[in-house]
Amino acid sequence: MSSAGLGTSDLRAYLLLLREQLAPQRRRFLLLCVLLLSETVLLVSQPQFLRYFIDGALGEAAERTLLVLGGCYLATALAGQAASMAAQHCAVSVARDSGDRLRARLVDHCLRLDADYHRRHPPGELLDRIDGDVTKLAGFLSRMALDVVAQLLLMVCVLAALCVLDWRLGLLYLPLWAAALPLLARGFGRATPQLEAGRQAGTDLLGWLEERLSATEDIRANGAVPYVLRDLGERLTAYRRAAARAARAAVSWPMSVQALSQLAFALALALGAWLHQRRELSAGDVLASLSYVMLLRQPLVRITQQLGEFEEAVVSLRRIRRLLACCPRLTDGTGELRVGPVPVEFDRVSFGYAGGPRVLADVSFELPAGRQLGVVGRTGCGKSTLIRLLFRFHDPDEGVVRLGGHDARSLRLGSLRGKVALVTQEVHILEGTLRENLVLFDPGADDRRVLRALDNVGLTPWYETLPEGLDTPLGGAGIGLSAGQAQLVALVRAWVRDPGLVLLDEFSSRLDPHSERLLQTALRRFLADRTAVVVAHRLQTLREVDRILVLGENGPLEYGAREELIADPRSELSRLLRVGEVIW
Repeated sequence: MSSAGLGTSDLRAYLLLLREQLAPQRRRFLLLCVLLLSETVLLVSQPQFLRYFIDGALGEAAERTLLVLGGCYLATALAGQAASMAAQHCAVSVARDSGDRLRARLVDHCLRLDADYHRRHPPGELLDRIDGDVTKLAGFLSRMALDVVAQLLLMVCVLAALCVLDWRLGLLYLPLWAAALPLLARGFGRATPQLEAGRQAGTDLLGWLEERLSATEDIRANGAVPYVLRDLGERLTAYRRAAARAARAAVSWPMSVQALSQLAFALALALGAWLHQRRELSAGDVLASLSYVMLLRQPLVRITQQLGEFEEAVVSLRRIRRLLACCPRLTDGTGELRVGPVPVEFDRVSFGYAGGPRVLADVSFELPAGRQLGVVGRTGCGKSTLIRLLFRFHDPDEGVVRLGGHDARSLRLGSLRGKVALVTQEVHILEGTLRENLVLFDPGADDRRVLRALDNVGLTPWYETLPEGLDTPLGGAGIGLSAGQAQLVALVRAWVRDPGLVLLDEFSSRLDPHSERLLQTALRRFLADRTAVVVAHRLQTLREVDRILVLGENGPLEYGAREELIADPRSELSRLLRVGEVIW
């Protein structure tokens, strides 16, 4: 989608999103319509009461009449404020709920996108789309269109009231306000490209900051703080320039509308004074006409502000549409993976990441159900890629990955990932309780099963020291975990799910010797009667596997029984042990 000015496609997209987001809130939306209409009627009626009060006071009307007129003016003013406050509250409520639904939709969409997309777009950038763009857009999903209609209605009512006061007032102001509408239409949309460039500069800056802050330890350890600060200064300068261009473009055409409204007020004052001197308008009429002209200024200013903010909302809408237009490359299947140990087969599988060379080439092996395979090889030979193909983060470029006798592409992703457990060396402890981290927020999980899994992994002594048991908060303001404890927690997560296929990718690389001894005992129990594929550099970690697959830069080098390959001095596994690529 181009960064040009506003077009009909933007308006169609806005109206479609408006209908989608507001459909569940029809009642509140109708209430908002009633409140905005009431506010308009009350605003138009106030100068009439003021007019009659002034003329009555100058004409020596009865005190009771003046009190009634003053009370009516005060009542309409208070009712108008109440309607305005209620409309604002209703609009905020509608915007909040519609924004939350849109955020949930975007989060769900992002979680379904491929790993390649997340590598190209850092979390900071996606966060700006999900929060920043939705926040900009949410208010317009609730009030913008209605507010513009209400302000146009207010303009018509005020012009009609001026004509009722004196036809010359209406004849004077009608051409002025008729000229203002084409001015609005001509300026509307011109700032959109600059606004979009400014928003993108802000998004890029957030993505850069997120990457650098997440690498704080590496930056400090390598003395890169001065470089990061210099780079930040350059990026802030570029961001300021983009933001300044957007700000200049956004204020240029509203200023012309403001100047036109000031001219209208000056003409109203002059014409009112002239008609009053000729005794063709009373003092109350003049004051009412000035009130109406000031009131007429409000719609133009509000519409100008709304249309200016609408340009920013359209920028957010475009960015959200671009995100929603990104589709996952993986297509969901319809098949179901059966419960129990899962046989695995690679049939002449080749794969390379987008834009790069092949990582796996012509890999073939069969792993019967309930058996365990260890995968070893030099760094960069595709061990982790093999695991990612099994979990279907990617599909092979050539060949077939079969799980349970089915092409993995034919299986429903929810079924595959519900029966396959993946444990890597990168463990994310989420802000929540221990229970929530172990069952990943599944409210139906059985605590007894969780406690058994903790005991099987050897974490019961640690668990008994926790102040609130399974309700102990972790992450954020909660207690912290060592790298070894976090790795064992990840194993508990997998155990609770009772998978038929277990994928372990360098999962023991961060464990200390004591934790690794606990792990080996737990692993023996965990892998019993389950199929497993284990990637590791340490042969001790592979003590429980039946078979070994040795990968090289050009594909598989060796596949066979673990003990036979170790005993054969001519095997590739023996060579890797001698040169230290695999550690005893």
